[in-house]
Amino acid sequence: MDEQTRKKIIEEYLNGKGSTLISKEINLSKPTILKVLNEEKLIRKRDRCNQLKILKDDKGYYIDRECSICHNIIKTYSKDKTIACRNHFNKIKNNSLCKPCSLKLQVGEGNPFYGKKHTKETKQKISKKREGKAVGDKNSMSNPIWRNKASENLKKRWDSGELEETRKKMSEHMKKTRRKGKLKSVITSKKEKEIINFLKKKNLSPIHSFRVDTKICDIFIPEFNLIIEYFGDYWHCNPKKYEETYYHKNKSMTAKEIWEYDSKKVDLIKSYGYNLEVIWESDLKNDNKLINKIIEKYVKSK
Repeated sequence: MDEQTRKKIIEEYLNGKGSTLISKEINLSKPTILKVLNEEKLIRKRDRCNQLKILKDDKGYYIDRECSICHNIIKTYSKDKTIACRNHFNKIKNNSLCKPCSLKLQVGEGNPFYGKKHTKETKQKISKKREGKAVGDKNSMSNPIWRNKASENLKKRWDSGELEETRKKMSEHMKKTRRKGKLKSVITSKKEKEIINFLKKKNLSPIHSFRVDTKICDIFIPEFNLIIEYFGDYWHCNPKKYEETYYHKNKSMTAKEIWEYDSKKVDLIKSYGYNLEVIWESDLKNDNKLINKIIEKYVKSK
């Protein structure tokens, strides 16, 4: 480096320019600029880090600051002490909030993507870029070993109670959805269809998948204010055929737990003032006039 360039670096620095800006103007690397300044003992010692209480734990160095909205303490981490200091001041300069407060402000119009949509061209680009990815053998879940591991890990977390809050939120969301009538049963057994067709031939007006509060009931007959629940022997573990300790793999419940669930549903239906008849699969097989007997019972009581 010639003497003229060296003098230029010193002159610009003394005039208040930083090493980064000088580096760009003179087209030399920043370490070279700093070396010159250091040799002339001109580098200003930064004392702002000395003013901070920099702590350390297993994650690294951190500095506490306060969220300007909720006033909770936020920790700014870094493995390097100087970088932790720099990050801390940058966060304060940008008025960075804690994560919960930041997310609250991003709801609705506060969301930077609010009202924005991908153009047709962008959608085509995204679609083309994703072609062949995470499908077939390229999907990690296509491997039974990994799929079973993921399933087992989730079951363990669920059974341990770790996901209890998640379960409650999902349950409440499902109940709200059902109460609004947005969710209906899409499964209709062959026997349910037969019962509905039989009732229609009797000039009745059966309603399939009738909702009572959060529960979806099989069949409702308005003429008799009657709800009919058809219980398959296997799916509801008919007490005549199954012990209470029997474990239903498809439902991941014991027979006793299934009976308790069904009992609560029955009590809920009755609490709303509906008449209720539970028809077991085996009872209907043994008596093909069972539906007719039930109808006659309510015709007489009218």
